[in-house]
Amino acid sequence: MKILITGINGQVGHALMQKISDHDLIGLTRQDFDLANSDQIKKVIDHHEPNIIINSAAYTKVDQAENEIELAYQINHMAPKVMAEKSMEHNIPFIHFSTDYVFDGAKKKAYIETDTTNPLGVYGKSKLAGEEAINKIGGLNYIFRTSWVYSNIGHNFFLTIKRLSTECNELRVVMDQKGVPTSNHFIAEQIVKIIPQLNRNNTGTYHLVPDGSCSWYEFSKLIVSQINPGFNLKNIHSIMTDEFSSKTRRPKNSVLNNDKIKQKFGLNFNDWQMEFERLINGA
Repeated sequence: MKILITGINGQVGHALMQKISDHDLIGLTRQDFDLANSDQIKKVIDHHEPNIIINSAAYTKVDQAENEIELAYQINHMAPKVMAEKSMEHNIPFIHFSTDYVFDGAKKKAYIETDTTNPLGVYGKSKLAGEEAINKIGGLNYIFRTSWVYSNIGHNFFLTIKRLSTECNELRVVMDQKGVPTSNHFIAEQIVKIIPQLNRNNTGTYHLVPDGSCSWYEFSKLIVSQINPGFNLKNIHSIMTDEFSSKTRRPKNSVLNNDKIKQKFGLNFNDWQMEFERLINGA
Protein backbone atom coordinates (compact mmCIF):
# COMPACT_ATOMS: atom_id res chain seq x y z
CA MET A 1 0.00 0.00 0.00
CA LYS A 2 1.29 3.47 -0.93
CA ILE A 3 0.93 5.98 1.91
CA LEU A 4 1.62 9.69 1.43
CA ILE A 5 2.74 11.39 4.67
CA THR A 6 3.11 15.16 4.95
CA GLY A 7 5.30 17.05 7.42
CA ILE A 8 7.88 14.32 7.96
CA ASN A 9 10.30 16.74 9.62
CA GLY A 10 7.69 17.46 12.28
CA GLN A 11 7.12 15.44 15.44
CA VAL A 12 4.24 13.23 14.29
CA GLY A 13 5.40 12.86 10.70
CA HIS A 14 8.86 11.82 11.85
CA ALA A 15 7.40 9.11 14.10
CA LEU A 16 5.05 7.89 11.37
CA MET A 17 7.97 7.39 9.01
CA GLN A 18 9.70 5.33 11.70
CA LYS A 19 6.73 3.23 12.78
CA ILE A 20 4.92 2.47 9.50
CA SER A 21 7.27 -0.14 8.05
CA ASP A 22 5.03 -2.50 6.07
CA HIS A 23 4.01 -0.03 3.37
CA ASP A 24 5.46 2.04 0.55
CA LEU A 25 5.90 5.46 2.16
CA ILE A 26 5.99 8.78 0.34
CA GLY A 27 7.42 11.16 2.92
CA LEU A 28 7.05 14.85 2.09
CA THR A 29 8.73 17.89 3.63
CA ARG A 30 7.62 21.51 3.34
CA GLN A 31 9.86 21.84 0.27
CA ASP A 32 8.15 18.88 -1.43
CA PHE A 33 4.64 19.76 -0.36
CA ASP A 34 3.99 23.40 0.49
CA LEU A 35 0.73 23.61 2.41
CA ALA A 36 0.46 27.27 1.45
CA ASN A 37 0.30 26.25 -2.23
CA SER A 38 -2.99 24.53 -3.09
CA ASP A 39 -2.00 23.90 -6.71
CA GLN A 40 1.16 22.10 -5.65
CA ILE A 41 -0.81 19.96 -3.20
CA LYS A 42 -3.12 18.79 -5.99
CA LYS A 43 -0.27 18.08 -8.41
CA VAL A 44 1.77 16.08 -5.90
CA ILE A 45 -1.20 13.90 -4.91
CA ASP A 46 -2.14 13.26 -8.54
CA HIS A 47 1.47 12.42 -9.38
CA HIS A 48 1.98 9.87 -6.59
CA GLU A 49 -1.53 8.36 -6.65
CA PRO A 50 -1.37 7.19 -3.01
CA ASN A 51 -3.73 4.69 -1.38
CA ILE A 52 -3.87 6.74 1.85
CA ILE A 53 -3.01 10.35 2.68
CA ILE A 54 -1.85 11.19 6.21
CA ASN A 55 -1.55 14.91 6.94
CA SER A 56 0.68 15.43 9.95
CA ALA A 57 1.83 18.89 8.86
CA ALA A 58 0.29 21.94 10.50
CA TYR A 59 0.82 25.51 11.59
CA THR A 60 1.32 25.04 15.35
CA LYS A 61 2.76 28.35 16.62
CA VAL A 62 -0.06 29.26 18.99
CA ASP A 63 1.08 32.79 19.84
CA GLN A 64 2.54 33.67 16.44
CA ALA A 65 -0.73 32.68 14.75
CA GLU A 66 -2.30 35.82 16.21
CA ASN A 67 -0.06 37.84 13.88
CA GLU A 68 -0.05 35.40 10.95
CA ILE A 69 -3.75 34.75 10.60
CA GLU A 70 -3.81 34.26 6.83
CA LEU A 71 -0.91 31.81 6.87
CA ALA A 72 -2.39 29.83 9.79
CA TYR A 73 -5.70 29.47 7.96
CA GLN A 74 -4.03 28.54 4.67
CA ILE A 75 -2.09 25.71 6.31
CA ASN A 76 -4.65 24.53 8.88
CA HIS A 77 -7.86 25.13 6.91
CA MET A 78 -7.36 25.37 3.15
CA ALA A 79 -4.61 22.74 2.80
CA PRO A 80 -6.58 19.99 4.62
CA LYS A 81 -9.65 20.98 2.58
CA VAL A 82 -7.73 20.45 -0.67
CA MET A 83 -6.34 17.13 0.56
CA ALA A 84 -9.81 15.97 1.58
CA GLU A 85 -11.14 16.94 -1.84
CA LYS A 86 -8.37 15.00 -3.61
CA SER A 87 -8.96 12.02 -1.31
CA MET A 88 -12.64 12.11 -2.23
CA GLU A 89 -11.74 12.31 -5.91
CA HIS A 90 -9.39 9.32 -5.67
CA ASN A 91 -11.71 7.47 -3.25
CA ILE A 92 -8.98 6.91 -0.67
CA PRO A 93 -8.79 7.44 3.13
CA PHE A 94 -7.56 10.78 4.44
CA ILE A 95 -6.12 10.95 7.98
CA HIS A 96 -5.78 14.41 9.50
CA PHE A 97 -4.56 15.49 12.94
CA SER A 98 -6.31 18.20 14.93
CA THR A 99 -6.01 19.59 18.43
CA ASP A 100 -7.49 19.98 21.89
CA TYR A 101 -7.41 23.74 21.27
CA VAL A 102 -10.71 23.53 19.37
CA PHE A 103 -12.27 23.64 22.88
CA ASP A 104 -12.38 26.62 25.23
CA GLY A 105 -11.55 24.69 28.39
CA ALA A 106 -14.70 25.68 30.28
CA LYS A 107 -15.93 22.11 30.73
CA LYS A 108 -15.10 20.48 34.06
CA LYS A 109 -14.87 16.93 32.71
CA ALA A 110 -12.90 15.46 29.81
CA TYR A 111 -14.13 16.48 26.37
CA ILE A 112 -15.85 13.95 24.12
CA GLU A 113 -15.89 14.23 20.35
CA THR A 114 -19.40 15.67 20.16
CA ASP A 115 -18.89 18.45 22.71
CA THR A 116 -19.39 22.00 21.48
CA THR A 117 -16.23 23.55 20.09
CA ASN A 118 -15.25 27.12 20.94
CA PRO A 119 -11.56 27.84 20.25
CA LEU A 120 -10.01 30.80 22.05
CA GLY A 121 -7.33 31.86 19.57
CA VAL A 122 -6.43 31.93 15.89
CA TYR A 123 -4.56 28.62 16.05
CA GLY A 124 -7.56 26.74 17.47
CA LYS A 125 -9.97 28.54 15.14
CA SER A 126 -7.90 27.67 12.07
CA LYS A 127 -7.70 24.01 13.12
CA LEU A 128 -11.44 23.90 13.69
CA ALA A 129 -12.01 25.44 10.25
CA GLY A 130 -9.95 22.58 8.82
CA GLU A 131 -12.08 20.03 10.66
CA GLU A 132 -15.29 21.61 9.42
CA ALA A 133 -14.08 21.70 5.82
CA ILE A 134 -13.09 18.03 5.93
CA ASN A 135 -16.42 17.01 7.45
CA LYS A 136 -18.34 18.98 4.85
CA ILE A 137 -16.55 17.18 2.03
CA GLY A 138 -17.21 13.75 3.50
CA GLY A 139 -15.66 10.59 2.11
CA LEU A 140 -13.20 8.32 3.89
CA ASN A 141 -12.01 11.01 6.26
CA TYR A 142 -10.54 10.61 9.74
CA ILE A 143 -9.81 13.45 12.14
CA PHE A 144 -7.66 12.55 15.13
CA ARG A 145 -7.52 15.23 17.81
CA THR A 146 -4.50 14.99 20.03
CA SER A 147 -2.94 17.19 22.71
CA TRP A 148 0.29 18.41 24.29
CA VAL A 149 2.41 16.58 21.71
CA TYR A 150 6.05 16.06 22.65
CA SER A 151 9.03 14.12 21.33
CA ASN A 152 12.80 14.06 21.14
CA ILE A 153 12.82 16.43 18.16
CA GLY A 154 11.63 19.92 17.32
CA HIS A 155 10.16 22.43 19.75
CA ASN A 156 7.97 21.10 22.55
CA PHE A 157 7.36 21.37 26.28
CA PHE A 158 9.40 18.27 27.13
CA LEU A 159 12.56 19.51 25.41
CA THR A 160 12.08 23.03 26.80
CA ILE A 161 11.85 21.79 30.40
CA LYS A 162 14.74 19.39 29.80
CA ARG A 163 16.92 22.29 28.65
CA LEU A 164 15.80 24.74 31.33
CA SER A 165 16.48 22.24 34.12
CA THR A 166 20.16 22.28 33.10
CA GLU A 167 20.34 26.07 32.67
CA CYS A 168 18.31 27.34 35.62
CA ASN A 169 18.21 26.70 39.35
CA GLU A 170 14.47 27.35 39.55
CA LEU A 171 11.51 26.84 37.22
CA ARG A 172 8.05 28.43 37.22
CA VAL A 173 5.39 26.31 35.52
CA VAL A 174 1.65 26.80 35.04
CA MET A 175 -0.49 24.57 37.25
CA ASP A 176 -4.05 25.60 36.31
CA GLN A 177 -4.07 24.20 32.77
CA LYS A 178 -4.85 20.48 32.44
CA GLY A 179 -4.42 18.20 29.46
CA VAL A 180 -2.97 14.89 28.28
CA PRO A 181 0.72 14.78 27.31
CA THR A 182 0.96 12.70 24.13
CA SER A 183 4.19 11.44 22.61
CA ASN A 184 4.70 11.35 18.86
CA HIS A 185 5.55 7.64 19.15
CA PHE A 186 2.24 6.91 20.87
CA ILE A 187 0.34 8.62 18.05
CA ALA A 188 2.26 6.77 15.34
CA GLU A 189 1.89 3.39 17.04
CA GLN A 190 -1.88 3.76 17.21
CA ILE A 191 -2.13 4.88 13.58
CA VAL A 192 -0.25 1.72 12.57
CA LYS A 193 -2.96 -0.32 14.33
CA ILE A 194 -5.77 1.75 12.86
CA ILE A 195 -4.70 1.72 9.19
CA PRO A 196 -5.74 -1.92 8.49
CA GLN A 197 -9.19 -1.20 9.96
CA LEU A 198 -10.12 1.84 7.86
CA ASN A 199 -13.51 1.45 6.21
CA ARG A 200 -16.68 3.43 5.52
CA ASN A 201 -18.21 2.37 8.83
CA ASN A 202 -15.60 4.01 11.08
CA THR A 203 -14.89 7.40 9.52
CA GLY A 204 -15.20 10.47 11.72
CA THR A 205 -13.57 12.39 14.54
CA TYR A 206 -11.63 10.73 17.37
CA HIS A 207 -9.58 11.77 20.38
CA LEU A 208 -6.15 10.17 20.20
CA VAL A 209 -4.41 10.57 23.57
CA PRO A 210 -3.15 8.19 26.28
CA ASP A 211 -5.11 7.61 29.47
CA GLY A 212 -5.04 10.05 32.37
CA SER A 213 -4.29 13.75 32.57
CA CYS A 214 -2.14 16.28 34.42
CA SER A 215 -1.18 19.93 34.64
CA TRP A 216 1.87 21.44 32.95
CA TYR A 217 3.35 21.72 36.45
CA GLU A 218 2.88 18.00 37.13
CA PHE A 219 4.29 17.11 33.73
CA SER A 220 7.36 19.27 34.34
CA LYS A 221 8.06 17.54 37.66
CA LEU A 222 7.98 14.11 36.00
CA ILE A 223 10.25 15.31 33.21
CA VAL A 224 12.86 16.73 35.56
CA SER A 225 12.74 13.74 37.92
CA GLN A 226 13.49 11.39 35.02
CA ILE A 227 15.91 13.52 32.99
CA ASN A 228 17.78 15.50 35.64
CA PRO A 229 17.50 13.67 38.99
CA GLY A 230 20.02 16.03 40.58
CA PHE A 231 17.60 18.94 40.25
CA ASN A 232 15.76 19.81 43.47
CA LEU A 233 12.06 19.39 42.63
CA LYS A 234 11.21 21.91 45.34
CA ASN A 235 12.66 24.51 42.99
CA ILE A 236 9.89 23.89 40.45
CA HIS A 237 7.29 26.46 41.46
CA SER A 238 3.65 26.35 40.39
CA ILE A 239 2.14 29.52 38.95
CA MET A 240 -1.24 30.51 37.60
CA THR A 241 -1.94 31.20 33.94
CA ASP A 242 -2.37 34.90 34.70
CA GLU A 243 1.26 35.01 35.85
CA PHE A 244 2.52 33.59 32.55
CA SER A 245 3.09 36.00 29.68
CA SER A 246 1.24 34.88 26.55
CA LYS A 247 -0.27 36.58 23.50
CA THR A 248 -3.30 34.31 23.39
CA ARG A 249 -5.62 32.57 25.81
CA ARG A 250 -5.26 28.84 26.26
CA PRO A 251 -7.94 26.40 27.48
CA LYS A 252 -7.74 25.73 31.22
CA ASN A 253 -9.07 22.20 30.68
CA SER A 254 -8.20 20.47 27.43
CA VAL A 255 -8.39 16.88 28.66
CA LEU A 256 -9.69 14.65 25.88
CA ASN A 257 -11.80 11.55 26.51
CA ASN A 258 -10.42 8.64 24.45
CA ASP A 259 -13.16 6.05 24.97
CA LYS A 260 -14.54 6.30 21.43
CA ILE A 261 -11.32 5.51 19.60
CA LYS A 262 -10.47 2.61 21.92
CA GLN A 263 -13.89 1.05 21.44
CA LYS A 264 -14.15 1.61 17.69
CA PHE A 265 -10.70 0.26 16.83
CA GLY A 266 -10.21 -2.22 19.69
CA LEU A 267 -7.25 -0.38 21.21
CA ASN A 268 -5.76 -0.47 24.70
CA PHE A 269 -3.80 2.55 25.93
CA ASN A 270 -1.19 3.11 28.61
CA ASP A 271 -1.44 6.16 30.84
CA TRP A 272 0.54 9.25 29.86
CA GLN A 273 3.24 8.63 32.50
CA MET A 274 4.05 5.19 31.10
CA GLU A 275 4.13 6.56 27.56
CA PHE A 276 6.57 9.24 28.68
CA GLU A 277 8.86 6.67 30.26
CA ARG A 278 8.67 4.57 27.09
CA LEU A 279 9.78 7.53 25.01
CA ILE A 280 12.76 8.55 27.15
CA ASN A 281 13.85 4.91 27.45
CA GLY A 282 13.69 4.45 23.69
CA ALA A 283 10.91 1.84 23.79
